[in-house]
Formats: sequence, C-alpha cells, structure tokens
Amino acid sequence: MAREWHENPKPQWIVPLSGHWFVETMDGTRVEMGPGEVSFGNDQNTRPDAEGRRGHRSGTVGSEASVNMIIQLEQDAAPGHMCRFK
Repeated sequence: MAREWHENPKPQWIVPLSGHWFVETMDGTRVEMGPGEVSFGNDQNTRPDAEGRRGHRSGTVGSEASVNMIIQLEQDAAPGHMCRFK
C-alpha cells in the first residue's frame, strides 16, 4: 500500500534492512529496492505539479514488511547553490 504524496523532511539516506519497498517520483518513475540497496531522499521544497502531487510516494512491495534504516542529515538543502549543502 502506498503512502500519500509527501516530501522528505530533510535530506536522508534510506537503507532497506529486510523486505522490499518502492519510491515513485512526480514524473512517474518508480524504483523498487531491497536489502543491499541505498536511496538518497532529497525532495524538500518541491512545487505541486498539475495534479497537486508534491515530492514522492512510497510503500511496501509484497506482503513482507519493509524494515528501513533512515539516516537523516541535520542540514537542510540549500537551494540555488552548486552544492546542495551549506
């Protein structure tokens, strides 16, 4: 089951420990991940598209629970800079 559209609260690494999960971006791209794969979530301050979607949606793939380790950075993204961090 997918969560509603949302943004990551801060830049963060998502590391699946067991099970599988997916992330779908506003452009329709969907990626499924499991143990041994890593994702970087950095979609703060997005603008709603024509359908009102912001950020991404994500959820579990299959019937097994997805257990993920989240490593959240303290720094907010720094829009307008070559490097995303201050």
